[in-house]
Order: sequence, then C-alpha cells, then structure tokens
Amino acid sequence: MSRYQDSVIDDDEETCPLCIEEFDLSDRNFKPCPCGYQICQFCFNSLKTTYEKSTCPNCRRPYDEATIQYKIPTAEELKLDQLNKNKKLAAARRKETERREVETSNRRNLAGVRVKQQNLVYVIGLEPSKKDEVTLMETLRGKDYFGQYGPIEKIVVSKPKPGAINQGVGVYVTFKNKEDAAKCISCVDNSPNGERMLRCV
Repeated sequence: MSRYQDSVIDDDEETCPLCIEEFDLSDRNFKPCPCGYQICQFCFNSLKTTYEKSTCPNCRRPYDEATIQYKIPTAEELKLDQLNKNKKLAAARRKETERREVETSNRRNLAGVRVKQQNLVYVIGLEPSKKDEVTLMETLRGKDYFGQYGPIEKIVVSKPKPGAINQGVGVYVTFKNKEDAAKCISCVDNSPNGERMLRCV
C-alpha cells in the first residue's frame, strides 16, 4: 500500500471544503453564513470551539448565531436521502466487484507468463563436493565458482528429487549486474563438471 493518501473527489458529490467529507442531508440544510458558503456542522462546531471569534472561510465575516439558517428535513427528504445512499452503496459495491474481477482475470492471464530476469542464471548438472549447506553456499559464492563473475545478491540451490539418479543440483544465482550474469552464462554453459556438462538456462 502507498504511503500517500491521494484521492480524487467526484464533482457530482457535495463535499465540505474543509474536511472533504460528503455532506449528509443535515449538512445540506445547514447554511452558517449569509454569503452562502457551506461547511459541514462538524467543521463549523470545530471552528467555534477552536477560535474565540470564528469567521467564514469564504467572506471572513464573523459567524453570528442570528444569521445561521437551518431547515429541518421533511420525511420525504429523509426517505429520498436514504434511497440515494443505498444507490451509492450499491454502485460502490458493483465497482469493487468489477475491480476484483479484473484483477482475477489479469492474474489468470499471467499464469503461464514467465518473467525474465536478466541478472539471474540457472545452472543445472552441478555436482558439488561440499554437502553441508553453509559450506556449499560459501563455495558457490567463492572465486572458484560463481563469485569470479561478479557480486552476487542471492544463491538458491535446488536439491534433486528423491530417487533421481545422477541428476546433480540446480543452482539459481542472482547477480547484482546483468552483465555479470551474461559473462557467467557464456563461461559456464556447456563446460564440464566431472562426468557432466553444465547447462545454463
């Protein structure tokens, strides 16, 4: 997840210019200043409690309780507002479902795709003399093996499957630079390792 909380405001929605929250029915019927500049009741109360003399952010006129307009919503308006909320909620759910379907479809389409890493070399047919993992890794990183071609970020050894005869191990070597990986491939591919020929894939 991104550390930035960027967002886009829909122009069709009436939102409070201070907190960017959508006006509810009560906020839409609340006009704190004669200039007509609307803010939500939460922000209005916040301004009143924070500042001794709170003023309208638009015209800078001090807020006056005598000029505040508030119309109590009718039952019909409340019913219509609830219908609009339900529609918006259904639309948001549809949008989320569509987004998930697109993501799933994209993942399905990429299932057979192989990403090529130009700094990764896979060597098969290696028969290392060292058996314990720590010594094996040190050996493979050393100057006699893959370390001679350049700095290595990571090595992963894939052991042969049980029952496999004379298979050797597979080694994934991730070099820091793709040029070092290319040099390793050109030197190692088809080179002898005991009775086997090494192959770079």
